[in-house]
Amino acid sequence: MAKTLEGRRRGRRGATPMAEINIIPLVDVVLVLLIIFMATTAFVKESGLKMQLPTAKSTETAQQQPKELIVALTRDGKIFLNTKLSDLKAVDAAMRTAAKAKQPTSVVIKGDQNIEYKRVITVMDIAKQAGLSKVSLGTRLPD
Repeated sequence: MAKTLEGRRRGRRGATPMAEINIIPLVDVVLVLLIIFMATTAFVKESGLKMQLPTAKSTETAQQQPKELIVALTRDGKIFLNTKLSDLKAVDAAMRTAAKAKQPTSVVIKGDQNIEYKRVITVMDIAKQAGLSKVSLGTRLPD
């Protein structure tokens, strides 16, 4: 019985709380998350839209303009202006605003390969009427 009392006393005195936090497991978890984020961002598409651009062997990589309006036309009839869901009126207003600004603005039309040609022409016409003469079509290189 003397041993049990002595053990209890020593246990009470020896049970001091840990004064430091072990951060090694935290660093391990953060590094694993960093690797996962790095690996998944490599697979993110440019615009985030599910579109199949037509292929062209003469595709040029566009030099980044100071201001660029990207209009995406999807096969389900939606219009995106700089990756935000929009409509023709908003696209027209954005193009007219950009044309009034004194900096050069280019318009890139990215249409799914299965959309009506008329939709592309409509957006091109809106750009020309707004005063933006630098209009290009988005394509992808063949595999």
